[in-house]
Amino acid sequence: MQKQQQSERNLVKSYIRIVSVTLALVIMAVIGAKHFASLDTIGAQSIQREHNRLLYVLAMVKSQWLSQGRPQSLKLTWENLAPDSVNQQSKDGTLAEQDNIILMSTFGRPMLKSASPQGCVELWQQLMASNLQDMGARVNYQTELEICHFATVQSGSISYQVSSGRVIFTGSD
Repeated sequence: MQKQQQSERNLVKSYIRIVSVTLALVIMAVIGAKHFASLDTIGAQSIQREHNRLLYVLAMVKSQWLSQGRPQSLKLTWENLAPDSVNQQSKDGTLAEQDNIILMSTFGRPMLKSASPQGCVELWQQLMASNLQDMGARVNYQTELEICHFATVQSGSISYQVSSGRVIFTGSD
């Protein structure tokens, strides 16, 4: 009789362990699902934060342009804050210094050095002192409308119309 009771106790302990492990796995699955579902919104918030930062930078550039007497080009002074993103890395691995000079329109808007996606990337790096690859953004340039379009995988995007200075944020919602 004692062997049967011992077997029943072992069976109950095993059952409790199975239920406990199953319950822990279900809780971890729910938490994991909520975490991975929130990653898309985090990416969209990141691009939205960059949109707000771009608006402030453009206002600051225009203010600097006005205070310097409306020059055709403007040297931005914040490249020292993030030298890796603004300076180009040469083939031997050293950083090659470059002047952070942007071309300005007669209305005080930054212009592209070249009407291409690469021109958009250069302008972003000069204005924002950050690398688009870190955000995972794709860059597109629409020649006929003169629009630089920066889009992330999370479907958030920023468009900068060079001719008018208009900046548009499109979220993933």
